[in-house]
Amino acid sequence: MTPSGHGPTPPSIPLGPPRWERRAGRPRRALRAAFLTLAVGLLAGAAAGGASARTLDRPNALQIANGPTPIPDGTLHREISPNDFWGGTYTTSSNERVTIRISRSYPENPAVGQQWANYVASLLHGSEISQVTISLATPAEVSQLCGGEDILGCYGDNQLLAPGEDQPGITAESVIAHEYGHHVAAHRSNAPWPAVDWGTKRWASYINVCSRTRARELFPGAEQALVYRFNPGEAFAEAYRLLNEQRLGLPITPWRVVDPSLQPDARALQLVQEDVTAPWATNTMTTLRGTFARRGSSVRTFKVATPYDGRLVTSLRSARGERLKINVHAATVCGTRTTTLRVTRTSGFGAFSVVVSRP
Repeated sequence: MTPSGHGPTPPSIPLGPPRWERRAGRPRRALRAAFLTLAVGLLAGAAAGGASARTLDRPNALQIANGPTPIPDGTLHREISPNDFWGGTYTTSSNERVTIRISRSYPENPAVGQQWANYVASLLHGSEISQVTISLATPAEVSQLCGGEDILGCYGDNQLLAPGEDQPGITAESVIAHEYGHHVAAHRSNAPWPAVDWGTKRWASYINVCSRTRARELFPGAEQALVYRFNPGEAFAEAYRLLNEQRLGLPITPWRVVDPSLQPDARALQLVQEDVTAPWATNTMTTLRGTFARRGSSVRTFKVATPYDGRLVTSLRSARGERLKINVHAATVCGTRTTTLRVTRTSGFGAFSVVVSRP
């Protein structure tokens, strides 16, 4: 679903591989509290059976590169409760606090919970790390809780659900890193659009999410298999995972989750890093000044750099008795990296100024 709430007509493209993960519940811009209480009895059978034969993996950051192949997707239809999970909030080796909950289908081992907290803290992050709760469960439980067979993970409202063990060709580390990318985006501004659907400000502007969305090449928030591969929110999350691969000095893995046109180059990965560590927060204010003489030209033109997509607003101030008009009062910057402002005098003369709020 697009941010406006009206789903786009799917493009005429071949049916691509289905998505390998899904955020829970309704679209990410309005996700319900998806991980608060567990449907009674969901995991009770596993807990009642005593010690589990399942093994909770110990994280290895180098396995972040072993990403998944696309598999079917689903919808969350159950709620999660902490009652069927052990764990808690761990102080990491970087002196940060990360909440890890682990299904009681796995034997309780606080030392492994600590290791998973350290792994999450090793991913590039900001202050948002203290707000996430990461729940690790068996692949079958993840599928049940995320709403479909073979679903690997889901995210919503600061809650991240992922497998606590590897599967053939798919590591828990890669799923968690991708899902954490959604958590990063959910805590960044890309006003007037939700970053969790569109990607973060600098990255989204660089790959032209706005203009490509207008051209119906990209579909922010799309959850149907047909357009999932053209979802920039998914592309951002996967670029985030690749950035963390790069930071470990690993070879960049094949780009298989979303469309090849969204594969990041070095500049795109650099901008993802900037958006994580120094997030864009608000528009920049600039004041332009000029003067109209009693005689002479009645038009003044200014070119304003607009490096990022977003909302541009102007405010015109004139001298007493001077009447002016401007060609742009408010506009959406969408792929245009320079905006031309034109101030026209209709009467009077004197100094004037234009206050510009630009992304």
